[in-house]
Amino acid sequence: MSWIGILIGFYGYLFPGNINLMVVNLFHAKQYRLLSLILFMILLFESLYSIITLLFIKAILSHSLLFKGVEVFSILLLFALGTWMIMDGKKDVQTVQTNTNRRGIFSIIIHPQQIPFWMAVAAFLSHVIYKNIILFIFCNAIGVLLLMVTYMLLGKFLFNYFKVNIKLINKIIGIAYTVMSVYSIIHLL
Repeated sequence: MSWIGILIGFYGYLFPGNINLMVVNLFHAKQYRLLSLILFMILLFESLYSIITLLFIKAILSHSLLFKGVEVFSILLLFALGTWMIMDGKKDVQTVQTNTNRRGIFSIIIHPQQIPFWMAVAAFLSHVIYKNIILFIFCNAIGVLLLMVTYMLLGKFLFNYFKVNIKLINKIIGIAYTVMSVYSIIHLL
């Protein structure tokens, strides 16, 4: 069941941002050496963020009160994110291409969404993750790499698709997040 890491890795970088834009620009500029280094950095930092957060969650599993607090925080964070995505009124996504590489590299190293994301993943999938955490992390890295290759090959199309459909996509994902968090809250009670 560790293969679910592929889906999580793919989803984690699905929406256009600094990292995706940098990868697309480097690929189209045929800067393959730099692109290889960037892909390595993405996989390295993705794996570090995930393994550190997942091991932290595993370490606090034995402290039921602390773990319950982290679990509730993760669920509330997911609920807030879902609600925000449903309520968001964005009609268009503007991607500024100035200093793309610098912003992209900064986003790889300092990625504030990673820790809460992995806390939520651990809260929902701990029964899958901890059976074989190394395989799960490896599968996650494969998912991230598959998505980056997809962006390299279909980047312009994907950016245009998200630009046109971002409001609908946000609402669908927001509803899914909200339903998952409400289900989890009910399950906790």
